[in-house]
Amino acid sequence: MFLLRVLLCITLVVCCWKIGDIKNWRLYYPTILYLIVNNLLYIFFVNGKYFLWKLEPDFLLNHTFSVLVQTFINFPCIVILFLSYLPKNRKNQIMYLLISGVILVCIEGIMFIGEKITYHNGWNFWSSIAFNFMWVIMLRFHYHKPIPAWLVSFLFTAFFVIFFHVPLP
Repeated sequence: MFLLRVLLCITLVVCCWKIGDIKNWRLYYPTILYLIVNNLLYIFFVNGKYFLWKLEPDFLLNHTFSVLVQTFINFPCIVILFLSYLPKNRKNQIMYLLISGVILVCIEGIMFIGEKITYHNGWNFWSSIAFNFMWVIMLRFHYHKPIPAWLVSFLFTAFFVIFFHVPLP
């Protein structure tokens, strides 16, 4: 299990390169930045002291390096793969969002079973399931309407900070 995160990263990069719409990465760049900024804000707010979820160190990757790989390699690949196949038809988008959420939940489930992610301060796997579905909805929302998506993200962040009693730095 110690190579689980490395295997995930390699798989995402290969899939992104082979089946993602990598040649049009500029179309997805704003949403990639949106995800990167949100993840780095999470790290800033928890300040190493009040995690809701935490990537655990493993064979090659300490916590900081794990976060950097996730933020700057895995997340951009996920966004490119996700947006590359986003259907135009709203009915098909709903099914696509559900399937994408299930895929993220499965990945996180494997990471949880492999003890590469842990939950703290009231957060649990059920919270992550809901969060993963919200995550794909917000990626789609940001891709089509970036400014309103930022506003909604701010509201979600405020909710999580209040609900989980996250102390602000």
